[in-house]
Amino acid sequence: MRAFGIVDAVIIIALIFCAVYTIPGTMEGQPGRVLVHRQNTVVAEYQVDNDITFTVNGKRGPVDIEIKNGAVRIVHADCPRSVCKLSGGINSPQAQLVCAPNNILVQIRPAGRGKDVDGVAY
Repeated sequence: MRAFGIVDAVIIIALIFCAVYTIPGTMEGQPGRVLVHRQNTVVAEYQVDNDITFTVNGKRGPVDIEIKNGAVRIVHADCPRSVCKLSGGINSPQAQLVCAPNNILVQIRPAGRGKDVDGVAY
């Protein structure tokens, strides 16, 4: 085993620096609001901490969406395979629910504006 050197110390300090400045940035993305899009237009917006069930009109029929205990799920949708219902609920800002036959996209956005994390550019 070799002795601890200057290069090792610089690497450790650089890793600590990166951890201190990147980890808090990823934790800012706490759930804040639920956005429901239909054909690239926001048709509903609710706070994620409100327990509510609401209906959005999709291309093929109504889509029932439930927000409960900080999670969002599609309860009912008029679509052939109901994949959106089977995918369960989401509770993180990066997650999305999609009902393709109804052109519905449900996503959770962070509480503050401008704090979205882009996995490509981050």
